[in-house]
Amino acid sequence: MSKAFAASASTAFSIDLVNSSGSADAVAYITGQDDSGTPFFVLADGTTQKMPDPSAPMTRVADYSIPLDATGRATTVPVSGDIISGRLWFSTNGPIAFYVNPGPALVQPSFDKDDPTGNWLTDWSFCEFTYNSAGIYANISYVDLVVSPISMRTLSTGGTTQTVSPLPDGALAAIAADLTAQAASDGFPWDTLVATDSGGNILRIVSPQHAASGFDDYWTSYVDQVWSHYASTPLTVDTDSAGFGSFTGQVSGDTLVFAGLDDDGTPFTKPGATDIFGCNTGPFLNTGSDARGAVAARLGAAINRSTLLASGGASQPDGVPTSAYYGNGVTNHYSRIVHDRATVGYAFPYDDVGPTGAVPVDGHIQEGSPSTWTVTLGNGSAS
Repeated sequence: MSKAFAASASTAFSIDLVNSSGSADAVAYITGQDDSGTPFFVLADGTTQKMPDPSAPMTRVADYSIPLDATGRATTVPVSGDIISGRLWFSTNGPIAFYVNPGPALVQPSFDKDDPTGNWLTDWSFCEFTYNSAGIYANISYVDLVVSPISMRTLSTGGTTQTVSPLPDGALAAIAADLTAQAASDGFPWDTLVATDSGGNILRIVSPQHAASGFDDYWTSYVDQVWSHYASTPLTVDTDSAGFGSFTGQVSGDTLVFAGLDDDGTPFTKPGATDIFGCNTGPFLNTGSDARGAVAARLGAAINRSTLLASGGASQPDGVPTSAYYGNGVTNHYSRIVHDRATVGYAFPYDDVGPTGAVPVDGHIQEGSPSTWTVTLGNGSAS
């Protein structure tokens, strides 16, 4: 049984960890960075353990896990300092092996079956957060993978609450079955995104950006049609920023050119599967201005949802209602299926892009004056 630590009188914020997974050996880890970028673990008593700069890569880190109560009683971790780029990890069938590289840089479990940390067969999951003087921003995310359900709740110092629902009961198996059916339908290896242990139990479902192979030519026909269409039809992208406004462009040669937009040396050429699923390489590499980044985000979202050839697709993102997303046979079926089965949660990197007034799908909490952030592992909601 874990020991619950109460926050001290000088501590304004705490994290409550709740185990509703049914596992008697569930543990949590809290990782983050300080303002200088040095990685650390938050320990059960709220103190932090900074990572030393090792002399060799892949140096094993000590086990800084926080044991969780099997009965669902909250384990309270007081927090007194900033946690930047934080992750709250859960594991139910063994500890997570963390490593540190020179820098220091924390090496986290990989989404690849050839994971060098050896965590592939460990049943781990996480949510992301940042806590600082602006409060807490936290989200569940399926951008990388779908795993054990996590829910969140914040209680503000004024007594107001915000909640994010967990993955519904049975959703993981349903997503796996839907991906297997999609693979049978179109011949692409959607079923290989489902990772199982030696007994056939589902460990996690990884997104196609982490697929080893098989999707190289998946988007080719769709992108060719898009580029052909916008060679003669203007495409307008609203950045949703009063400072940037909208940009209109057309395809010239093999490049989508927007009038008045500085492409910062990274033109909008035809993207490939890696570029589209990951939204951070090729024409979607965001190394330039904020205006270009805003346009790249909306193009990435439009292609993942296959809305550029839909009715109203020449006006992004407001021209296409959310009901028309994923309507093309060539689309991000991982994202489509996740949204069919999950209540909220990102399913690709720019899943927060949407028409004006659309209900957010990202599964986030933002609280400027938090008192407690409760995170629950399992289908019991954070309460």
